[in-house]
Amino acid sequence: MDLTPPSIAPPSNVTFVKANAEDDWAFGQTFSIIHGRMLTSGIHDWPRLLEQCFKNLEPGGRLELLDLCHPFQAENIVATFESDGRLSSDFLRWGQVAERCWALGGLDYRATTKHAARLRDLGFVDIHETVLRWPLGAWPADEKEKKIGELTLRNFITFLSVAGENIIKQNPCTTDQEAHELVAAALKDLKENNLTRKFSLIM
Repeated sequence: MDLTPPSIAPPSNVTFVKANAEDDWAFGQTFSIIHGRMLTSGIHDWPRLLEQCFKNLEPGGRLELLDLCHPFQAENIVATFESDGRLSSDFLRWGQVAERCWALGGLDYRATTKHAARLRDLGFVDIHETVLRWPLGAWPADEKEKKIGELTLRNFITFLSVAGENIIKQNPCTTDQEAHELVAAALKDLKENNLTRKFSLIM
């Protein structure tokens, strides 16, 4: 289920459905597993979505959710803040502005921190929560983490270049000029300082 399902032909055992997950679900069946990935940018009513998941799972069914959680992180605090406590990282500053814009539009980019309690209240059992750090850049010592960091950095630079200005011009949070300048500064910070400030995303 997606607002824009892939245009490729699915395997024989897969059906793509164009639908809004925030609307009433009318599949006419229950499921053994429901998997949601990167939904935070589109869900305005998490309690209702989770309730629909619960109602559409068969007994013993499984719900999996994977998503980003703000704020963005920097391992090297000394290189990220000024001596007076002001934030010196334009990348982290963009993240703060973006989160404020999303909140004004009804999107909660810290919703994952509330999932466990909400699921428990609905009647879910055997709830497991795993927090993962995705490095932005090849700064980790571990080779696998280093490769993850390289790929995540490349992906996020593309995301920020394409969508960064539009995100912070919503609701509105910034002027066109302010958005342009902040995204340019955030990209520069991300590209030039990822090894020293050790940026990361929390999943």
